[in-house]
Amino acid sequence: MFAVIKKSQMIMIAIVLCVVVCSSIVLSSTTAKEIDTIPSLGITVVVDAGHGGVDPGGIGINTKVKESDLNLEIAFKLSAYLKNMGINVVMTRTNANGLYGLYSSDYKKRDMQKRKEMIEKHNPDIVVSVHMNRYILSSLRGAQAFYDKNNEQGKKLAESIQHYFHETLASSKSEISIGDYFMLKCSGVASVIAECGFLSNPEDEALLVTNEYQEKVAYAIFCGIVRYLSLEE
Repeated sequence: MFAVIKKSQMIMIAIVLCVVVCSSIVLSSTTAKEIDTIPSLGITVVVDAGHGGVDPGGIGINTKVKESDLNLEIAFKLSAYLKNMGINVVMTRTNANGLYGLYSSDYKKRDMQKRKEMIEKHNPDIVVSVHMNRYILSSLRGAQAFYDKNNEQGKKLAESIQHYFHETLASSKSEISIGDYFMLKCSGVASVIAECGFLSNPEDEALLVTNEYQEKVAYAIFCGIVRYLSLEE
């Protein structure tokens, strides 16, 4: 007779594994692959890959890589880790296109509104919007988690994600940041923008274009989500 593992127990098991793996300097070369037999935890996370279509976001200073492409790569990897833990995942986009439909002058507004509608429709527990940073000073680097100042759960989630950014990703600080962004205000649930590195910094850019580092970033965000869930149980 099989023992029934409660949701809280599964989350605690996962957080222990996260601490062990994320404490390592380099993650295993084994990438996340979705497993169909994991029982559902009854938790839903919206994973939002920022930009897309005619809106590439930032551009790498050396490789000219588009932020929108990197966002999608990391979003897929993060989604796989979450699904393998039994978390339901909704991705706002799953290809290179934007969400604005036919192109027109107000495409950005329609794109953002579509993302909001998806969040409202699925009523998630968590929203993570994946982005890349850029700044006029090329010396700035590292990953940053942003939250809305009026969302206490968002702050807690940002703190958990930033903990693993700081522990595992190059030059990432321990402090979280307040952000006045649309994606943080779409609902009252725990919402974070994960800026995974600076495309305006050559060192960050060189890492972000590699599959290995993308896996590392995705796993750090995943560990942060699991840590947040364990604290909320």
